Amino acid sequence: MKNDGEGMRMGRSGGRSGGGGRSGGFSGGGRSSGGFSGGGGHGRSGRSGGPRFGGFGGGFGAPRWHGPRSYGGGSFWPFMAGYGMGRGSGGSGRGSGGDSSGSGCGCASIIVAALAAVVLMALLGTVATRLTSCTSTAMSAGISASTVDREALPASAVTTQLSQHYRDEDGGWIYSSGTIERGLDAFQDETGVQPFVWILPNGSETSTEALSQRADELYDEVFDDEAGFLLVFCDDGNGSFNCGYTVGSQAKTVMDDEAIGILADYLDRYYQDYSISEDEIFARAFEDTGARIMSRTTSPVVYVAVCAAVVIVAGLVYFGVKSYRASKEREAKRMEEVLNTPLETFGDQDLEDLEKKYQDPKD
Repeated sequence: MKNDGEGMRMGRSGGRSGGGGRSGGFSGGGRSSGGFSGGGGHGRSGRSGGPRFGGFGGGFGAPRWHGPRSYGGGSFWPFMAGYGMGRGSGGSGRGSGGDSSGSGCGCASIIVAALAAVVLMALLGTVATRLTSCTSTAMSAGISASTVDREALPASAVTTQLSQHYRDEDGGWIYSSGTIERGLDAFQDETGVQPFVWILPNGSETSTEALSQRADELYDEVFDDEAGFLLVFCDDGNGSFNCGYTVGSQAKTVMDDEAIGILADYLDRYYQDYSISEDEIFARAFEDTGARIMSRTTSPVVYVAVCAAVVIVAGLVYFGVKSYRASKEREAKRMEEVLNTPLETFGDQDLEDLEKKYQDPKD
């Protein structure tokens, strides 16, 4: 198919009224059809001429999705500070009878604790990175989670050879064929489903039910197999958009209700992103959808639990090392006091006991 993108460029609309409408699914041959809408009145006014950039993005209002109807079927090093640092091998540094064995055990414990700290730091870094990534992409942006395992269609399922994967009847949405084709190709590579985006003139249809029926009618005009996904898009002229779609009977194993909901979320997000061009809306929405639906979305709660477990283990290591070092320091202090006590203060029995206690077994 050829792009009808010459002439006046309309692009995204402006205004305050929101999109909407109820879907009315139509199908044939085991296909599934439905519709959704988004934008919430936050679209921008169209201008004639080249691509439109700049401005500030609107809020991430959740798209109104009307589901398908089927027919026919920190670091741990600080707490190590002061442990065994700058201390002599003889404990207090006084006398010749220092507890060198205690110092050796202390060094070993410090090494073990240091290694544990390094491992814990690495784990915390990984958890923090994954948690930040997951939270920023999955939760704050309001994109639905992918909760099921999907298997991509085999390449043999696609028999339709398309020269391009879109048609712009409005003439104001696709400026760069390469941009939108890149995103749609990425989606197909991930899912095995061949996508097609059909863009109607702005304001020509606001009913998701009518758009769903239109998608069903156009499916056979675009595809000659059941491995396709056809999206019919129409800006309502007031800052919102409405869509209808039809999924081939084979493609339904990948583009299920949840997957289409994720596509609706991404399309709504990028529609309201004024920093990108119109063709990038579709490119990014399909590319991100393909990547997301082909793997499960891990809940941030999992990462929080792992992080909490790491912190608990770190605490146990810290207090364990601290308690051990405290006991060794008490022993060293007691030894220092004994060694610095004049012999005259001890009785004969005390001297004998001390001699036996510190006598070298080899003697």
